[in-house]
Amino acid sequence: MAYPIDHIPDRQIYIDGKPHLYFGGTAYLGVQNHPEFIKIFTKNIKAHGLQYGASRRSNVFLPVYGKAEQFLANWVGSEACLTLSSGYLAAQLVIQNLLEEGHALFAAPNAHIALQLPGVTATSNYTELKMLLEAEIGKTNIAPVLLFDTIDFASQHFPNFTDLQSLPLDKLILVGDDSHGIGVVGEEGSGCFDYLQKLRPAELMVCCSLGKGMGIQAGAIFGTVSMIQKLRNTSFYGGASPALPAFMGTLLETKAMYDQQRAKLMHNYSLFLELLKNPSFFSHLKGHPTFEFMDAALAKSLENSGIIFTNFTYPDENGPLVSRLVISAYHSQEDITRLANTLNQMLPLA
Repeated sequence: MAYPIDHIPDRQIYIDGKPHLYFGGTAYLGVQNHPEFIKIFTKNIKAHGLQYGASRRSNVFLPVYGKAEQFLANWVGSEACLTLSSGYLAAQLVIQNLLEEGHALFAAPNAHIALQLPGVTATSNYTELKMLLEAEIGKTNIAPVLLFDTIDFASQHFPNFTDLQSLPLDKLILVGDDSHGIGVVGEEGSGCFDYLQKLRPAELMVCCSLGKGMGIQAGAIFGTVSMIQKLRNTSFYGGASPALPAFMGTLLETKAMYDQQRAKLMHNYSLFLELLKNPSFFSHLKGHPTFEFMDAALAKSLENSGIIFTNFTYPDENGPLVSRLVISAYHSQEDITRLANTLNQMLPLA
């Protein structure tokens, strides 16, 4: 069932005038409604303006973009970074550039829809993927490209990336979508770039939305200096308007807040696991605050108990029903306790 609301969701939403606890969405760090975050963003609107509609390649430019990109690169651990107005646009730029260079692109099983474009070969399992990649490696000297989600709720990716390690990574360009990882996992919330770099692929790029955990309406691409410069030189990048400069300025002032909110998130996550009697009922990636399930009766019972969560077909009406409980930094200890106790009464013992 769809519920219309008149405000960005927080820990609590109102339906027909009645309060319900909200354990859905992607606001992992809970900053979208955070008073201090809004205060900093408002200050940056006054400093940088609302919108900058010119090309980033214009002879007149705002230095805040370069400063934000350097901050992000240093945080994630990449040589360089490029920002755009959305994560979807960031993925499109990377994919279109690689296709134009003549690379063969393959999407891993369950890859996000942003990574599945005309010209990209989709795969249904890793046995098939490995066979296709090895066949492609033997055809040409141009490295094939693997597109995948770093946080894949259905496969063995984060934190060990077991599925990826079965592939000839030293001959592949990896392109990971870290939208659900950045700000949440990794050292100080730096995401999955460092994990993937340690796998030693031929080349690594990571793209993401900054709008989930970090509350920044923008997309980012991480990679080597040469690759990022190549993307800067494309007409795709030159013709696109950038993200709001106020969001870039906000990024530069909120690292301490992100750290604080992430500590709250990890406390809530640990508390939930401690209280939950049957965690194995859920599909769950260790270290990530999301818990998926496929049980229509449980979904209905939770809603009847005043608990709303992610529960819709994705990415379109023909997609599978996604039921996902999301722990956030904006939840209180009482919220977590109520959710765990409610589930303990509804679920069978492990």
